[in-house]
Amino acid sequence: MLKHLAVFLPLVIVGVGAEFVVLGRRDNPPPGFSLVGPTSGEEILSLRFALPSSDIPGLHETVYDISTPGSPRYGQYLTQEEVAQFVAPSAETVSQVNAWLGASNLTSSPITSAGDWVSVNMTVDQANALLAADFSTFQNDKTNQKIVRTLSYSIPSALKASVDWVHPTINFPETKTSSFPSFVNKTSSAAPRIPPAPTSVTVSPDCRTNSSWNPACLQQLYGIPTNPVNANPAANAVFGVSGFSNDFANKRDLKAFLEVYRPDMNPNRTFDFISIDGGINNQLPAGAGLDANPNTQYATALTNGDVHVTFISTGTLPNDPLTELLDQANYLASLKNPPQTILNTVTGLESEVSAQMATSICNAYAQLAARGVSYIVQTGIWGAGGIPFLPDCKPFDPPFPATCPFVTAVGATQFETEDTAETASEFSGGGFSSFFTRPRYQDAAVSTYLKATNNTHNAAFNVSGRAVPDVSAIQFLDWILDNQIIDFLESTSASAAIFSSMVALLTNERIAAGKPGIGFINPLLYANPGAFNDMKTGNNPGCNTPGFNSSSGWDPVTGFGSPSFPRLQQVCRSL
Repeated sequence: MLKHLAVFLPLVIVGVGAEFVVLGRRDNPPPGFSLVGPTSGEEILSLRFALPSSDIPGLHETVYDISTPGSPRYGQYLTQEEVAQFVAPSAETVSQVNAWLGASNLTSSPITSAGDWVSVNMTVDQANALLAADFSTFQNDKTNQKIVRTLSYSIPSALKASVDWVHPTINFPETKTSSFPSFVNKTSSAAPRIPPAPTSVTVSPDCRTNSSWNPACLQQLYGIPTNPVNANPAANAVFGVSGFSNDFANKRDLKAFLEVYRPDMNPNRTFDFISIDGGINNQLPAGAGLDANPNTQYATALTNGDVHVTFISTGTLPNDPLTELLDQANYLASLKNPPQTILNTVTGLESEVSAQMATSICNAYAQLAARGVSYIVQTGIWGAGGIPFLPDCKPFDPPFPATCPFVTAVGATQFETEDTAETASEFSGGGFSSFFTRPRYQDAAVSTYLKATNNTHNAAFNVSGRAVPDVSAIQFLDWILDNQIIDFLESTSASAAIFSSMVALLTNERIAAGKPGIGFINPLLYANPGAFNDMKTGNNPGCNTPGFNSSSGWDPVTGFGSPSFPRLQQVCRSL
């Protein structure tokens, strides 16, 4: 070991001297944070080091190959070990980083199965010396929560190719959307409204009149099957429903929901549980979350007992939801058999995420896509930009993680009392990424939209960026909290729950037939726009702008529109 360290001793000596390169820097803390003062040198930090992967472009290309219908490799999903060959850092990189840390008596621990992320515990004094940093205490002006960050950090220049970035350093938690709900209040009514059992895809007058959508109405609207179709429970697919920051799902509420809205199902049907970062799923009567609870209810009810619903709880980190997203994706990618469909309804805005963090999270989603996972997210309720009543909102600020090219982004539609058909919702998030280029699967559709609306050279947004949403669905659902019916919230998280349930059913049918699951579904969606009900009017104003216009074909309000399950089923059966 001493001989091993001695080989790199000149490198360490250079690092202690002047030959450092700045890896991250910001001039000031972001709006909403204030400097409190120095942090005790003895305080322990847990820093994460991102090491460069061997072949991320190769991983991306493989995802497209195995996810594009008509490709010779379609459906040939990778194992965990095969993904690791793209993601793992080189042996030389690992050796250099370990020698550098070892010279300061520090030891790293891998936190991903591929070893592209390692964690190192050290004191503030050690971190300041190792990274030429000045870790200090900052305070969130709104919540008074204190965090430790630095405004600059560096590494020895000889290690520039061996460390991509270190977290948490200059990345601060979100200050805008984290304290705002992802739903819009509506008027509440007193009792559940159960439409007659559907006999066809035609929507009953009760569903159209009430404009609040429960499982039976959704089955009518989208042609979702009403009965289990898989006769072999052992072959059932797994549908993962995400909860973050200890937002949990209540089993008693699920039972009440099934009794009211799916009396034909076993009301004792429940869900499995995965815990990440100490995530909990306590069953306090009124403590369930505004996302986790309705999402598990609809995931269970709309899949008719055909799939195994698993609730994935990611625990609260120090006001750091982005790290929670990364930890969840990395954990699931490390499983031998991750859920084939995953719903995640946590959303923010790209302006609140660093390019480094966004790229790391998106690459983790690419790993899941390579494993055959359909990862489905919402686009948020703030239209084409930030929260309009905040003075620093940013027009045409797109939602994240929806802008990652390896997830399916779901926007919102509505079917109000006065409507004769489903229409675009003004609350549907949408836009164009500033981080990620437009993936080739959406080139034709997005180019057609830009040309038709004369936005090709619009300087307000990145016309060459990944565009969202991909599809949409109704955003106003009934659900149950503490045994009480809730029918006054609407959100694109509900839209994502509906669409992901349909994907889970399609995946389950293929697995029951001995075929691979749907996997990363975007290339299939963009190749089959006829499987959707097109929304041609409406817009999504955001941050004091009119936003984007809905139009024929794909648009950044509703994507291709809302899904027709029978048409999607026909496409999937033909593969």
